[in-house]
Amino acid sequence: MFIKNIIISGFRSYREQSFPDGLSSKVNVLVGKNGSGKSNFFAAVQFVLNEKFANLSALERKELFHVGSGKPALSIFVEIVFDNSDGRLVIPGRAEEPEVRIRRTVGLKQDEFRVNDRRFSAADVHQLLESAGFSSSNPYYVVEQGKIVSLVNMSEEDRYQLIKDVAGTKVYEARRAESEQILAEAKGKQAQIAESIRELEKRLKELEDETVELKQFNVADREKKCIEYCIFNAEVEAANEALRKLEEEWNRQSVIFNKSHDVVESSEEKISQFSQKIVEISTDITRLEMERTAVSKDMAALMSKQAVVDLDASEAAGKFARNNRELEALVKEDRELGGTLQRVATDIGKKQALLRESEEAANKKAAEVETQRKVLERLQERRNRTKLFKNKADRDKWLKAEMQKNEYLIQKSQQELDLVRRETERLDKEASALGEKISAPTLSTADVDQSLRDHEQRRKAALGKRDELNQERRRLWQTVHEQESVVQRLDEASRSAKHQWERAVRQDVRQGLLSLSEVLHELRNPELSAAVHGPLIDLIQVMEGYKTAVEITAGNTLFHVVVDSFEVGSTLLAEMNKRRKPGRVSFFPLDTCNGKIADIASTPECALLLSKVKYDTRFKGVVAEVFGRTAVVASLEAASAMVQKLQCDVITVDGDQLGRRGGITGGFLDKRNMKLPLREREKELAANLFAARAKLDGLCQDVATVEQSITEVLNELEMLRNQNMSTELEADARLRESRLIEDRRSRLATLKSNLAATKKAVESSIAAGMETVRELKRELSDEFKSAWTPEEEKRLEQLTEEVASARVTSSELQANALQLATEVQLLEDTARHVERRKAVVADRIRELGWSKQAGSIADGEQAAVKAEFELLSQQLQCIDRDLEQEGRERERLQSQLDALTSKRLGTVRSLQERKDVADRTEMQRGLLVQRRDEALQKIRQLGVLPQGVAKFESASLGKLMYHLKAVNEQLKGLSHVNRKALDQHAALLETMKELTSQKETLTKELDSIHVLMEHLDSKKEEAIERTYKQVQYQFEEVFKQLVGVESCSAELQLVAPAVSNKKEDPYTGARIKVSFGLGNPVSHLDQLSGGQKSLVALALIFAIQRCDPAPFYLFDEIDAALDAEYRTSVAKMMARQSDECQFIVATFKTELLDVADKVLGIFFHNKMSRIQTISSEEGVRLLKQVALEDRKRTREGN
Repeated sequence: MFIKNIIISGFRSYREQSFPDGLSSKVNVLVGKNGSGKSNFFAAVQFVLNEKFANLSALERKELFHVGSGKPALSIFVEIVFDNSDGRLVIPGRAEEPEVRIRRTVGLKQDEFRVNDRRFSAADVHQLLESAGFSSSNPYYVVEQGKIVSLVNMSEEDRYQLIKDVAGTKVYEARRAESEQILAEAKGKQAQIAESIRELEKRLKELEDETVELKQFNVADREKKCIEYCIFNAEVEAANEALRKLEEEWNRQSVIFNKSHDVVESSEEKISQFSQKIVEISTDITRLEMERTAVSKDMAALMSKQAVVDLDASEAAGKFARNNRELEALVKEDRELGGTLQRVATDIGKKQALLRESEEAANKKAAEVETQRKVLERLQERRNRTKLFKNKADRDKWLKAEMQKNEYLIQKSQQELDLVRRETERLDKEASALGEKISAPTLSTADVDQSLRDHEQRRKAALGKRDELNQERRRLWQTVHEQESVVQRLDEASRSAKHQWERAVRQDVRQGLLSLSEVLHELRNPELSAAVHGPLIDLIQVMEGYKTAVEITAGNTLFHVVVDSFEVGSTLLAEMNKRRKPGRVSFFPLDTCNGKIADIASTPECALLLSKVKYDTRFKGVVAEVFGRTAVVASLEAASAMVQKLQCDVITVDGDQLGRRGGITGGFLDKRNMKLPLREREKELAANLFAARAKLDGLCQDVATVEQSITEVLNELEMLRNQNMSTELEADARLRESRLIEDRRSRLATLKSNLAATKKAVESSIAAGMETVRELKRELSDEFKSAWTPEEEKRLEQLTEEVASARVTSSELQANALQLATEVQLLEDTARHVERRKAVVADRIRELGWSKQAGSIADGEQAAVKAEFELLSQQLQCIDRDLEQEGRERERLQSQLDALTSKRLGTVRSLQERKDVADRTEMQRGLLVQRRDEALQKIRQLGVLPQGVAKFESASLGKLMYHLKAVNEQLKGLSHVNRKALDQHAALLETMKELTSQKETLTKELDSIHVLMEHLDSKKEEAIERTYKQVQYQFEEVFKQLVGVESCSAELQLVAPAVSNKKEDPYTGARIKVSFGLGNPVSHLDQLSGGQKSLVALALIFAIQRCDPAPFYLFDEIDAALDAEYRTSVAKMMARQSDECQFIVATFKTELLDVADKVLGIFFHNKMSRIQTISSEEGVRLLKQVALEDRKRTREGN
């Protein structure tokens, strides 16, 4: 087992630290500067594994938190990951975990341990580590700075205590202390038990005297119970006889009353039916009148609309005739314009051919004249220069200047020519783009006409659909009005039934059920709501004919609320009380209601009342609790027989009850206020009202759907009208755009021809300039002449005459070409004028063709209005016919209702007289039942009767009262008797027995504790002796290995006390005696050097570790005071022992780096420590840098 990884978060100088590539299972060396965080790293390990950081105060916890930039953490943690492949750490419940992660998390109010994500206490973690070899008696598996020095400087007594700790004597001493404490407690208990036994013996003697008087008292008390029973039983029998006689009279009156009551109920039911029908008919009449008014308003609106539509149709017809006449004239003009345009185009073609021939001849002649003119000018200029300059140098100078000037002009002309070319290219691109626009598909007149025809077809279909939807809307509205009448009737009936129901139920019960619903709504707890099933009356269904029997049997339990458990009922009551909700509510918990069902066979005369009730099997226990022990019969005679036979409560179908103890209840029952029928009627009406409202909502939704469809159709008609307009506008816009494009292309052609002329002129200018430069160059190469020869003068004159003659011929040709161009321009203007007029005519023809649709639209609208008016007329006739029929039916029902009402009044008066007689009988019966019940209650209070009742059964009431008085006097004399003397005597005897047993047990425990203490003392001495020998041997071996000199020696001696005492330790100290091979052995370590002291301390630590090995060791700068050769020895020893355990060592020396399997560098930056793996060479450089900085600080300090 070894440490694979250590994860630190927020601990002291470490914000976030872990080792992604893990730690080595052998030697890991940490190097870093002072203050970089080495000690904090070791503290983090001890924070998890050591008890050093146990029981931290709030201030101490706060000091552990990392303080740096950023938001402060609310908690910190250190997690150590162990490789547990050897199974050394055994987690309870998780055997053979290959990896064990122990994490300790600390917050300002939190301190917890987790092992593999399971919460552990600090004691559990400590025990887990001890089981893996981390002995609390060996503090040297983590060696901090300064511990080496403290080990060397400790006294002999402290060193002996260290050996005792390694031997585990703390455990022995702890066990012995526990044994002594248990011994003292046992002795105290033994004394208490002895005292209690003495007190019990004294009290038992007193109780034996009290039991004699108690027996006399019990005899007199039994005789009193027998006398009282005989007296009370006589009263019960007398009351039963009087009740029997009263019951016979009550039955006779009840038969007469019930017959009269049935007549009244039948009359009231018929009156209610007639009244309901009259109300329904009145509602229908009101609805029909409202429909008639609505239809009349629709017809009036349609008549107004028809007048407007007829006027629109008339105007559309007149406009259609005018447009037809205009269309014929425009078509004729369009044909004439087409012929004219064709003739003009032919003439333009002929004239343009002649113009091109004339322009070519004129241009050719003009070019010849220009060439001759330029030659003439150059000769004249050359002649003039012979007169202007005196010598060749002046001439050449002037010629060069002229050459430069002409070259500059040529360059400027070239730039102008480039500008003309770019402008020509731009015009070509624009013309090409305009050509593409012209070539794009455009809307033709035929396309527009086809689109308009399609729109007209869709418009006609939409108009038809609109008319159909309007008819459907009227039909639906009529159905909605009818359904509203149904909903109104059902709503009134439902409110009336609810009012009757509320009158029949007690106010506090009704308010309690309402408060319960409010509490459930306020709590909004689905689980609690699901645990409440409602009152019992809503959970059962009763067969017809047995509702009276069920309601009388159940009584107010019909309103008890059924819940899942007693806890649910308690919770709801607590919430109601907490919110001060009014009302009263009772509960039937399903977990406690397990009513037993009586074994009653079903026969024609008798059946179990439970069999007439339907219910969910979940509520069987509750229903059985209420109805499971009651039988139902047809008559009172059968009920009397069944009570004796079945020994259970019996009820008749009319509601008369006979109890198994003889009680009889019943009589007149107002069935109009019976709760079960009222509840069923209320629920039925509520369900019908809900269904009717749902149907009404569906009809309203259908109306809304039809309204939406009508709106969509109207929107479609408006869309089609807008599409027609947009189609016409788009066609006009595209035609106008096409004309604008043609005009722009014409202007671009004119600009392009102008640019071509400009280009030609610039090119001519450039050519002339270049020719001038060439002539100047030739002249520059010629010899200078002071005067021209006669031959040259003659040639100049001849050339002048030729130029004049050529100019005359060129002027004639240009005049002819100009005449032809003027004629062509006039013809083109005529063609453009004709084309514009033809386009205007075509546009007007197209507009007139589109306007033909208006007439057909008006005609269709007129026909639709007429059809709708006819439908409304038919509907109005049907409504008038229905109103007449409903009125006649209402008059007939009203006459029948008046006759029934007068008959009912006579029967009610007779019924009231019978009811008064029944009330008086019921009052007498109540008094007798009360007297009988009081006697029965007194008999029950007597409890189980003792023997001896038979001798008083035949005595008269006077003799019984005389005997009762005598017995009471006797009991009065024994009133001081202790009635619990017998029970107390038996209980004290049992307690005496238990205390005696406990005393014997404690005696045995004391003997075993003495034996255990003696055994612990002997084991402690053996452990100290054994550990001393092991440490002595390993100390000598390790010292020799570290010193490396054959003559060296080391000895650990135990020091005995001057005076021996068996109760004390046999030794008082441990002395170290060493020799480094030179001189005598030294027993006073102060005589050694600092390095030698550190070596001796390390040898003792390694010896202790060999005697009590741990899986890993943490050393913090243990080699700080060692010489170089000793540091090498220590490093080699660690390397040898790393095969068995893991070392994590912090050092400032380089010797340990030679044996390190992994080197870890610690760096501190921005108040944060960071550990990362580095190479041995980097570690050496880091330590050299640290040493150099230390020497520098030392020099600066000096």
